[in-house]
Amino acid sequence: MNNSNTFLIDLNDASIEEKKKYFIERTANHPLLSKTYLEIREKIRESAGGKIYLVYGPTGVGKSTLYNKLKNTVTKSHQMTNVHSSLIPIVGLELPAPDNGKFNWKDFYRRILREMNEPLIDKKIKKDHHPKKFIPNYLPSTAPELRESLENSIIYRETKIILLDEAQHLLKVASGKNIQDQMDALKSIANLTGAIIVMFGTYELMDFFDLNGQLGRRTEEIHFPRYNINVKEEADAFINVIATFQTHIPLKNNSDLSSHWEFLYERSIGCIGILKEWLDNCVKEALNNNENSITIKLLEKHAPTPKKVLKIANEVLDGEKNVKDMENQRSLLRDKLGLNKLSKVSAESSKKKGKDVGKRNPTRDIVGIVEDGA
Repeated sequence: MNNSNTFLIDLNDASIEEKKKYFIERTANHPLLSKTYLEIREKIRESAGGKIYLVYGPTGVGKSTLYNKLKNTVTKSHQMTNVHSSLIPIVGLELPAPDNGKFNWKDFYRRILREMNEPLIDKKIKKDHHPKKFIPNYLPSTAPELRESLENSIIYRETKIILLDEAQHLLKVASGKNIQDQMDALKSIANLTGAIIVMFGTYELMDFFDLNGQLGRRTEEIHFPRYNINVKEEADAFINVIATFQTHIPLKNNSDLSSHWEFLYERSIGCIGILKEWLDNCVKEALNNNENSITIKLLEKHAPTPKKVLKIANEVLDGEKNVKDMENQRSLLRDKLGLNKLSKVSAESSKKKGKDVGKRNPTRDIVGIVEDGA
């Protein structure tokens, strides 16, 4: 075995399936992931509750890794405090893509209640109902009962953080008004329970931004970008990520991935999630065929097709343009408030009041002879 590899398992004793599992579970704590993670943790720590954070970025950038990292960290921290086991400080859910093209709130409530180990989900009733009566779960009218149960569970189990992955599926509604209704529902849950909701999704989440003033005040956005090859620090970081994965490939010989970094960037467009999934497939085939390393031929075989990558790249570039346009709206805001005009007037006023260095102020000179003691 090449000594440049640093393994956490004994390759001589591990089975093929154990080696596959080992590599698939490897993640790289790269700079953009760490930066976004620390930003979320800081915002959660400083938030008073009832807030919604929207974490958005390209598909395959690593949002699911970020989601799992945040969930695992908070859960482990809770377990170390030895508090009551019935408390659930954080709960996470990946939102499914709706079958009929429309987001199903009843299904959402049921799924998240199951994540919280809530009993008798199908027999929930509102408090003003007869205690022996329950509404069958196939009726649309059960949604209020499920929502009330969810709110109570969040409060009594002291759930502080709710993570929603693939949150762009909430946009599967018929109209723009319904999009606002989706966010109003989540905002209401956050307000009533004091929980913090963190939503992870693609650039489609930008459709949720600032739907109205009240929602804008209760939400914040966090951009999780890809690596930009035109920025030297980011290009270096991307190459370092490749080198990190390279050291964990569970094969007998060293796989020289770093020399193919341009090809790896081309087909992953700087998204670590796409890169890792690609390498996972290469490792699995290499192990199945008893190969000793990842070759360029194997990389080319499992690389995302140019057509697929081009489609992703176009979506990402459009999203990045929207982010830039959003940042440029500061000038428009200042125009609306009259601040740009005020700054211009102040600058002109300062220019008029200023004087050249070495030039005395204009004064009236004394005319005639000045006598002593005058």
